[in-house]
Amino acid sequence: MKYFLLIFFLSLMFIEKVPAQVFRYRVGATSGFFMTEPGDAEINHPDYTTISYDNAEGFKPGLKAGADLEIMVPVTVDFELGVQFDYTNLSGRTETAPFHNFFITRHNPLPDTYRYPDEALIFKTKIFNIQGTSRFYLLPLHDYMTFYLKAFGGISFVGTDFTFHDPVYRVQYDVGTLYSLGTLSSEYPKESVFSGGGGLGFTYKISEMIDIFFEGTVSFIHSDLVNGVPNFDFLVFQGEETLREGDAWSTVGKVSIGLIFSAIPDRRLNKGNYTRSRKLHKSLFWKKKSSRPWGKRRKRR
Repeated sequence: MKYFLLIFFLSLMFIEKVPAQVFRYRVGATSGFFMTEPGDAEINHPDYTTISYDNAEGFKPGLKAGADLEIMVPVTVDFELGVQFDYTNLSGRTETAPFHNFFITRHNPLPDTYRYPDEALIFKTKIFNIQGTSRFYLLPLHDYMTFYLKAFGGISFVGTDFTFHDPVYRVQYDVGTLYSLGTLSSEYPKESVFSGGGGLGFTYKISEMIDIFFEGTVSFIHSDLVNGVPNFDFLVFQGEETLREGDAWSTVGKVSIGLIFSAIPDRRLNKGNYTRSRKLHKSLFWKKKSSRPWGKRRKRR
């Protein structure tokens, strides 16, 4: 979190040095959940079906609070670009985990006599994202509400803890975590990967300078650690069995709600510009005024 705030304040210092620009600031509370790992599935051990417990099931997501901050620059009345700093907090729980190849690797700290646990397991994943964003406003319902499409891409820093839900088993098997990376339980830093995605949202104006927003997005993160369990493919090479670390993407769903503050009211690019809603209203309903209202009128012939 301290790096999150440091980068944000550095960005604010940069903004103060940029002349002749109009910035908008967005702050929101978020909640996300792990969805799936798209693409090719992990190549399972050939005895996967016989090893896996009958009552095994995948992780059920838990709702955890996160936050995001964004600095936006209007390009046109309907389009803007920005930089977003996002902290995503994910968790999940399973009463009995399905078999993963991870359990038969050297990374599993459990005793060789008990490699595959049937107790409840959890994961807690924290992701810090720095992303470029673009937003296109469309479908204005009236002067106060507008829908928009959003696209984003950048770098994600992923850290995770994967362990027993009940601390009793951590003591019993003498393991703090089954797997961890980039957290207080690990000596290694977070994994840095590419990410991107898109979504849909809307804004509702409550004053000339402040809007409420709500949006839903889907992120694609180039990491197999989002659900806490690293992927390993079971391979046979020249008659020898081996496990190779997988290369997978993860999808994360997220909803956000918060406030947008405009330095100049109504998303105007400068003090002389109309907003889209006012521009549309003017072009359709306003009568064109004479540029010389007090000039001499031409005589009719």
